[in-house]
Amino acid sequence: MELEIIEKGDEALLIKVREEDHTLCNLLRKTLLSDKYVVAASYAIEHPLTESPKFYVKTKKGKTPERALMDAAGQLAEQLKELQKQLQQELKK
Repeated sequence: MELEIIEKGDEALLIKVREEDHTLCNLLRKTLLSDKYVVAASYAIEHPLTESPKFYVKTKKGKTPERALMDAAGQLAEQLKELQKQLQQELKK
């Protein structure tokens, strides 16, 4: 995965997420939308075979879009670790 900042403002950020698709973008969008400081989180893939997703985050005062993205990524990492732990337990049965 590689990120490219397309537009950056105090309360909004638009990035390109190379080598990813709907799977990661949907998880990230859903997690961001659960943050009370996030006003909008969306993404678009203009053409799935030739274009990388463009991800947009807008926040209200109190949290930058960069911080919101970092927090969401951390939450997803924790959830995936918990999933891995539960899978290991179940597969040992």
